[in-house]
Amino acid sequence: MKLMTLLQAYNFDELMPVINDMFPGTSKYRDQLKQGYDIMLTMHPVASKKAIRYVKMKQPNSEFYYFGALDSSFNTTWEAALGKEVSKDKGVDLDDVEILANCLVNLCLQGKYPPAFKQAHDILMKAD
Repeated sequence: MKLMTLLQAYNFDELMPVINDMFPGTSKYRDQLKQGYDIMLTMHPVASKKAIRYVKMKQPNSEFYYFGALDSSFNTTWEAALGKEVSKDKGVDLDDVEILANCLVNLCLQGKYPPAFKQAHDILMKAD
């Protein structure tokens, strides 16, 4: 499924509680994340052969694992990311809304955002 299709499948009010569960304390950045979500919904995705693939990853200097996608998947323009196929390896225990929550946060923090998101991005980057 393309990231844009996944984004369109959930409204922000469904998404924010999942974001806060995955990233405790992010509820105080609701306005900034909602702004990113709203901007993304207005964009035209660019077709891409690259994908955002969720895999089992080992935490550095630890024996613990987590599910995630490579940071490089999000180091692109929002339009290009929205045109990427989103998939997960067998055994990755994340549902669609959890994947979308992760994608939204990663794009807001790491993606090449449009100028309209600069002020919100600056607030997110100063997060304590």
